[in-house]
Amino acid sequence: MKQRLLVVLNLSLVSGFVILGISIISPVLPQYALSFSIPVALIGWAISAFALARMFMDVPAGFLADRFGRKGNMIVGLILIILSSVAAGTANSYHWLILARIVEGIGSALYITSATTWVAQVSAGESRGRYMSLYSGLIFAGTAFGPTIGGYSAAQFGLRAPFFIYAAFALLGLMATIPLKEQTSSSTVTRSEIRWKDVPSALLNGPFLLVNCSVFALFFLRAGVRSTLVPLYSSLNLGLSEDKIGIVLTVAAVVTSLLTFPSGWLSDKVGRKLPIMSCLLLSGIAVLLIPLQNGLGGLLDIMAFYGLATGLQGSIAAWPADIAPKEKLGTFMGAYRVIGDMGMVLGPITVTYVADYTGHSTITFIPFLIPALLTFVAGILLIWARDPAAKKHAAKSKIQ
Repeated sequence: MKQRLLVVLNLSLVSGFVILGISIISPVLPQYALSFSIPVALIGWAISAFALARMFMDVPAGFLADRFGRKGNMIVGLILIILSSVAAGTANSYHWLILARIVEGIGSALYITSATTWVAQVSAGESRGRYMSLYSGLIFAGTAFGPTIGGYSAAQFGLRAPFFIYAAFALLGLMATIPLKEQTSSSTVTRSEIRWKDVPSALLNGPFLLVNCSVFALFFLRAGVRSTLVPLYSSLNLGLSEDKIGIVLTVAAVVTSLLTFPSGWLSDKVGRKLPIMSCLLLSGIAVLLIPLQNGLGGLLDIMAFYGLATGLQGSIAAWPADIAPKEKLGTFMGAYRVIGDMGMVLGPITVTYVADYTGHSTITFIPFLIPALLTFVAGILLIWARDPAAKKHAAKSKIQ
């Protein structure tokens, strides 16, 4: 038990550093992209290039981790993040920024896919929701403080500064990963060969796909609303500076982080469905309220509510892990990452194109409506989703 907790804490800490770096640039990336004199519609690509690279790399990252080891995968990923962050911070053109974001996405896929699969394996059992929500909670902690650090550094030292801080945190993550010990398995190569054939079945598995509709919606929301629309609305509509935008994003992330572990514990007790359905429906309501705010105070209140709503998801990865066959866990978790990253790709691109079409130099209500409707639909679809954790809890209650 103690050894398992130490492994989860190590992976959570470094994943928190990786996500902290990503969140550091979230308050400034839309404005940084605009500094290259591009239309609003192209801002989405600067944000989505990262997720697009991750989407194509998630499943191969799982295979590489099985073949060569998770630790090696994670080290290579962190090195790529360091190099690409420096490249993004020194970019002299929009195209160079896009290239750097693609390499960042590849590095992130190598690290996060390996770490998530590792946590899912060591936390198997009735406590999976708690362990994986601990992992998610520390990741959200990175998300919580990143925007404030990034916004303040940008306000003090310019829009390029957060990228160099991102590289510094990735370097800390690399130093923490090197001492990590990995248990090897003699059957690793065999499992890898089987899993190549399992990718289509994982992506098209009915119960797994139904659960991952919620994953898609929540990642769409994360990238399309929190990382794109909120910074743009705060800057273009409310005239807020980068440091204040960082505070706005931090408020939401802090509340989410505080609720993640209790929500994961709750999902072990009552099942995954009820907390995640509540998360989706309340998140949709919060998104619709954001463009109705006309000042910093109101926006902070709504973002706190948004953080509460998204915190109810606990560990969204626990439910796909419950449904995945044990012998194909790596492939199914890679597929889970692909579906989530599809949401992160399409979210910013969709909302910025709609924003560019419906508004001139400001963000209207319409771009917020699309992600809100998506979360409502995903929440309703979960009525028919299978919930093994709830069945285990019901069976245990009958025995007692």
